[in-house]
Amino acid sequence: PETAPWFDGKTVSLIGARGETLGIQVLHRDGKPTGLTFSDAAITVRGYTVEAFRARRGSTAMYGGTQGAGTYPDALTPATSPIGNPAFFEIAIGRDAAPGPRSGELVVGERRLPVTLEVAPVTLPALPRSVWAYGDPRELVWAASPTGDPPRATPSAAERACIETFRGYGVLLTPDIRLDWWPARKELVAGITDIPVNISRDPAVAGDEVRAWIAATQGTGHLPFTIPIDEPRTPEARAKVRALSAAVRAAGGGPTTFRYAVTSEPHPDLGDAIDLYISMSAAHLDGDLHARWTYNGAHPYAGSMVLDAITPGARTWGWIAYRYAISTWYVWDALYWHDRHNRKGAPLPGRALDPRLDPTSFHDGEDHGNLDGVLALPAKDGCQPTLRLAQIRRGLQDRQLLELAARCDPSATARLAAEMVPRALADANGGKPSKAKPSWPTTEAPWELARRKLLSLAACAR
Repeated sequence: PETAPWFDGKTVSLIGARGETLGIQVLHRDGKPTGLTFSDAAITVRGYTVEAFRARRGSTAMYGGTQGAGTYPDALTPATSPIGNPAFFEIAIGRDAAPGPRSGELVVGERRLPVTLEVAPVTLPALPRSVWAYGDPRELVWAASPTGDPPRATPSAAERACIETFRGYGVLLTPDIRLDWWPARKELVAGITDIPVNISRDPAVAGDEVRAWIAATQGTGHLPFTIPIDEPRTPEARAKVRALSAAVRAAGGGPTTFRYAVTSEPHPDLGDAIDLYISMSAAHLDGDLHARWTYNGAHPYAGSMVLDAITPGARTWGWIAYRYAISTWYVWDALYWHDRHNRKGAPLPGRALDPRLDPTSFHDGEDHGNLDGVLALPAKDGCQPTLRLAQIRRGLQDRQLLELAARCDPSATARLAAEMVPRALADANGGKPSKAKPSWPTTEAPWELARRKLLSLAACAR
């Protein structure tokens, strides 16, 4: 469009809270270097060249509706003066920045545009890691040497670097931790309450592991949870869940010591020893009797994280999590650089991802997803972030603004949240992904206008 909330054709107009990181894409046609500067030391600008990938076909219905085949900008490479279209800039506003206007300049080739940034009298707290993204440590090894089954107990320097990258976007990157890995990995989940752990699927073995986990985490502020059996759709699978969850409970597990979780909605076959349900179909606005989270995203119940997702993608997660009181959003996977679950008997690690040739990361013969399970790409000594990671952070910061606004005007905040996300999760299409249109806006402008309303509503929460 010729105009938008942040650009009237002549001036770029931004507003943000102290402690907030804004992200803007600059679309232009000439491919020349682009730059963004502010003279105030409290405003930090980080520029990125953006690499686009061509999706030969849209992701399938498992991911909800997508934008279909096409070329999509995604991978971010730091650059002071990005070259290419689009360029991406992050504007980090210091928590000690004084409220009021700032002036800057956007340079696009030979063109110079004034930029105004209003620092609102609102301060965001540090961004919590309220999204858990599963990351298999072997992928960091396979990126350099794609053979075998490398050890995972001790995090490598590359994995540590990836964890720090994800931390900056409000995402906890970790595998589900085995008991013998705990000494080497516990420092990486410092400050995190809910920690994912791995136990045996054998009820006769699981009890001792649960007791050991309870002992290892007692008094630390950590609460372990486990998801040993994924998506139990059949009576036989649910019977296994029931037997294993009963063994966990008999070993001292429970809501305050060691939580047994299942990626499913409540079902009579599962018994009464499930502490946490993690499913799109487990969360309603009203009437839920059990603790629940959700995971991933597909229309119409939550925005998708695939490359060809409909706008605004995973930004919706923060708004949905606020409305539905979801404390943790689970992402499977974050580093799915080899299609290890669809090897059909071939040795590990499976087909390697090369998004420049084909961004299909997951393909089971029926469903396929473009960069499904890939929120960062392999990079030397770590991970390369993506615009989709930035979308997640944007949504999490929106949630922070919602929480601050609710302290000042809970009624107006609730109305705005309901206007932006009328229905989601189990309240949308029975919690089943489909090509049905989402209930929320699918262009960026309404989300920016809503964010600006939140900044006004939150003005009392300084």
